[in-house]
Amino acid sequence: MTHRRRYRYVEMSLAPDPAADPYTVRATCLTCAEQSPEPEPSESITGQHQRAQRWCTSHAARDHSDGRHLRYTAHVTLRWLVTPAEDIGPVAP
Repeated sequence: MTHRRRYRYVEMSLAPDPAADPYTVRATCLTCAEQSPEPEPSESITGQHQRAQRWCTSHAARDHSDGRHLRYTAHVTLRWLVTPAEDIGPVAP
């Protein structure tokens, strides 16, 4: 017995998730894995970006026992919500 599935096009919109913090910007030192402080939820994305950059330069200026830490990774998290224009079935938990 063959099972057939039906597919159809459903328009969807993508927007910031109102149930989550809108974004976060943090930095991680690639030498020791230390991270910049958790940003304030009310701080703008530009402010968070600048704070993470300041943390990197401050961390690099420290006199670490294994030498200067000069390599970093930026982590920008944007939380989005997809909203279908019509019912497409149950939402996963």
